[in-house]
Amino acid sequence: MDFDLTEEQRALIDLVDQILADHCGHERLTGLEKEARGSGIGSVHDASVWRALADAGAVSALLPESADGGDLGVLGLVLLAEAAGKRTAYLPVVAAVALGALPLARFGGHADLLAAVAAGEQLVTAALEEPGEPTTLTTTARSSGDGYVIDGAKSMVPYGDLADSVLIPAELDGEPAVFVVPRSSMEVTPLLVTGRQPYADLELEAVSVPGTALLARGAEAVDWIRDLGTLALAAEASGICTEAVAITARYTSTRKQFGEPIASLQAVSQRAADAYISAEVLRLTMLHAAWLMDDAARGGETAPSAEISADIAIAKFHAGDAGSRVLHAAQHLHGGIGVDTDYPLHRYFVRGKQVEQTLGTATRQLLRIGAHLAE
Repeated sequence: MDFDLTEEQRALIDLVDQILADHCGHERLTGLEKEARGSGIGSVHDASVWRALADAGAVSALLPESADGGDLGVLGLVLLAEAAGKRTAYLPVVAAVALGALPLARFGGHADLLAAVAAGEQLVTAALEEPGEPTTLTTTARSSGDGYVIDGAKSMVPYGDLADSVLIPAELDGEPAVFVVPRSSMEVTPLLVTGRQPYADLELEAVSVPGTALLARGAEAVDWIRDLGTLALAAEASGICTEAVAITARYTSTRKQFGEPIASLQAVSQRAADAYISAEVLRLTMLHAAWLMDDAARGGETAPSAEISADIAIAKFHAGDAGSRVLHAAQHLHGGIGVDTDYPLHRYFVRGKQVEQTLGTATRQLLRIGAHLAE
């Protein structure tokens, strides 16, 4: 297992880092947040930077060669999500790529929509959560003429109020299926969440879609989308935690008490070291799961094995558990400035909390891991 970046992966990250460094500094992000609050929307989406990334080929580079992509796959996805996390950029990497473009490319049949997503012209996301976190799908679909009729509700959908289309899992003829549904055909309730990214609740009441809206059938398809989204969130958390540790290291190295940097104090240095180790554990478990998922996909497997799904759950567990320890340590080691909402670290803290809550907290991941071990 080799985590060294290939030439193509390094080129992708160098390109993304340059674009984000130029456009996602603290002052600009603060301006976007103030603009969103002033408009009454609250949530932030950096459309211009997302379009710049798409124009530079950062999205298409992840798609398979069959979709005219660069075939960087899952490893490319997590590197992109990690880079966005380091900048706490307001970009739909998880929603539009992990939950949108890559599922469209994998299951096929929507080439025009996929091309528009890769070009940054449209957004597609997936609605994987339902109210009350039921153990089975409560959204249903039934055949009607040449198409289908869908009824149900979805909660906490990333970019659910901005996406042009949403991948909707529903029960069809006794098994899960995934449909591509236009957002305009659903009732959308925008949500204001901790991390300030766009989320929404969706309601589908007798929504009619054509037969071509059926993207995939089977529990494996839904599980694959969920695993990919969960892994991308763990990658974003890795970037958030890595940069939070770096910000803390810079601060404690320059903040002096009694004439000495506070980083020289044993209690400070030990806690910072623990935070660094936790961030590294998160990153390594995330890369391990990404490598396994990518290798399985290239080997022709149609869905991640139970072992790979468990490894993804382990990575997401660390995103919530270790990630929480890192962000609290970073905030505490900053002292009073750590609770200043105008200081960059605050954005990392609230974004990390949002990632922790999306697609399963640490406790839910432990339940997944425990169920796998029991089997």
